[in-house]
Amino acid sequence: MPDLDLWMDSTRKREFSLISHAHSDHTARHNRPVLTRETANLLGDYLKKSDPILLTYHEPYETTSYTMTLYPAGHCLGSAQALVVSKETGERLLYTGDIKSRRSPVNEPLEAVHCDTLVIESTYGRPEYVFPPEEQVLETAYNTLRMWLSQGYRPVIKGWRLGKSQELLHHLLGEGFDVMVEKSIYLGTQIYLESGVKFPGQVNLFEGIWPEGWILMFPPGKRREALKEFRGKRTLEMTGWATSGSMPWGRSADASLPYSDHPDFNELVEYVQAVSPNHVYTVNGFPELSGRLRELGYPAVHLNTKSQRQDSGFQMKLV
Repeated sequence: MPDLDLWMDSTRKREFSLISHAHSDHTARHNRPVLTRETANLLGDYLKKSDPILLTYHEPYETTSYTMTLYPAGHCLGSAQALVVSKETGERLLYTGDIKSRRSPVNEPLEAVHCDTLVIESTYGRPEYVFPPEEQVLETAYNTLRMWLSQGYRPVIKGWRLGKSQELLHHLLGEGFDVMVEKSIYLGTQIYLESGVKFPGQVNLFEGIWPEGWILMFPPGKRREALKEFRGKRTLEMTGWATSGSMPWGRSADASLPYSDHPDFNELVEYVQAVSPNHVYTVNGFPELSGRLRELGYPAVHLNTKSQRQDSGFQMKLV
C-alpha cells in the first residue's frame, strides 16, 4: 500500500513489512517485521538480525497514518490477518494472508473481520475446488492406513512441515496410530507444544529406524532420499489439489485425498460474504474467484504477478 508505505508479506527484504505467518512464500528478512510471537518463534533464527514488532491478536499497532490490528487466520500457529484502518479516511482494509475457515485442533479459529476493502487469497479460487467434509476425508485416510499396515506396508504421509503436518499429527495420534515425524516437522511441533497446543499422544522424531506398524510423516521432496533403503512403502498425500484431475507440480502418491489448510472455492465466497466488503482484491491464486464475486455484486479484481489487463475487472485504489 504505497500511500501508507506499508508492505504485506513482501518476499523481498523491506524496512517495514507484515509477516502474516511463517511459511517461506510469505516471508523475508525485513528490518522491522510485524508478526505474532508464535510466528517469530516458528521462524527462529531467520529474523535474528531484525528488530521485530511482536503483536498479540487484537492488539493495535499505532502509526501516525493508520492503525494495524492482527486477527486469527486459522491457517497455522500464529497466522494472522491484518486490519489496517486509515486515520485520515477511516477506511478499513483487511489483508487475509493465508486462511483456513474449517476448525483446526491446533490453530486459533479464523475470525471474520468487517472491512471496506478486502484483500483475500484465492489459492483454490476455481469452482472445481470444493472439498468434502474433513471428517469424511480423515476417515478414508484412517481406513487406508490401517489397510496398508495390515498388508505389511510402510505408510508415509506427505504434508507441509508447518501447519498441515501438525493438524494431521493431532488427528492420527487421537485415532491411536503410532507416528514418527521428520526433523523439520518435529521442530515445528515443539514450537506448537511450547505455545500451549496439546497433542493426544507422544510426538516421536524419526532418526533412521522405522519399527513395524509405525507411520512416518515427511514433507514433500524430502522423503525419497531419506527413506530409499526401506522397501514396501506406500505414500498418502493430503492436499486440496487432489480435488482436481490436473494436479500441479507433478505430484504423485499411492493415494491422494483432498485435505487442505486453505478454504475451498465456496468457503472463500462465504468468507467474502461474511466480512461484507465494498471492494475485493483476490491474490495468490486463480482469477475465477473474482469473477464469481462480480456476479454476486462485489466490485472485485484479481491481482497477479503478470501485467494486469485493464478489462480483467474493476480497478480500485487502495487506502
